[in-house]
Amino acid sequence: MDRRCWLPVCVILLMALQDSSQERVEGFTRGKVILPCRYNAMPAEEVTIFWRYKDDRNVYNIVSGKSDLTDQDRQFRDRTRIFPEEWANGNFSLLLTDLKDSDSGSYSCFIPRVNILHQVELSVQEKPTPEVGPKSSSMSIKGQNLILFLFLLLSPDLHFL
Repeated sequence: MDRRCWLPVCVILLMALQDSSQERVEGFTRGKVILPCRYNAMPAEEVTIFWRYKDDRNVYNIVSGKSDLTDQDRQFRDRTRIFPEEWANGNFSLLLTDLKDSDSGSYSCFIPRVNILHQVELSVQEKPTPEVGPKSSSMSIKGQNLILFLFLLLSPDLHFL
């Protein structure tokens, strides 16, 4: 193969190997979702992760293995959780609770140690309400027959011609 062809092939391979995938996650208002972020396991003291919403709003920071919520955006206060026990498995996912329509959008999990950016697109929808139909007519007829039967059974003064 000609040497001039190797460079475009290498560039394409590098682009394919980068973690630039964008996952989609769906949730319902007032529900909860897990926004996934995975990479190789790291010792807890070396874990530094930055979760962001729409690139600049601070959702959650983990710095040197410790939660740092000092600059957390008000929108996410008291609604986020991480799983330190999962870091040994390379799981840096984030739980977001009490979902609101305004939570829909792009989230990113940035791992500066290895310069990895993982993106998650969250779509929050109203929870569908179950359809409540009219009472079954067969149930209504059975109930009426039972009442008629009991009436006839318990009426001692009823005479048939």
